[in-house]
Amino acid sequence: MEVVLEEEAQPHDEFKEKDMLKEWNTFIENLEEKGLYNYASILRIDTPRLSDKNTILLEFPNQTNKLEVERSKNDLLIYLRKKLNNYSINLEITVNEDLEKQFVYTPREKFEKMKEKNPSMSLLKKTFDLDI
Repeated sequence: MEVVLEEEAQPHDEFKEKDMLKEWNTFIENLEEKGLYNYASILRIDTPRLSDKNTILLEFPNQTNKLEVERSKNDLLIYLRKKLNNYSINLEITVNEDLEKQFVYTPREKFEKMKEKNPSMSLLKKTFDLDI
């Protein structure tokens, strides 16, 4: 026999953002222990924020990341709801394509990003005749 509990009957304890972040990171560590590195990596892209008492906000640089998390968010929500003893927690995910420009993929992009932080990288490259 399956027992169905009404949402109102479930606990709705208040929690702080730091408590949510602790459990969020524990969930990610559990994913990595299970070998689910891609999903864990996606969840590490953005630090979740608490918008109100029960809504966790996430922002990703592209739609692909958003879809991947939405597809697997039930396990995440079940875990957080149980650990934080609040069964009205929700996840709101947005896409900010401007963030995509912050990620570097190719060796050239990586070098340019490092050069922005330290202009001496150009001198190092030239002095040792380094290729990118």
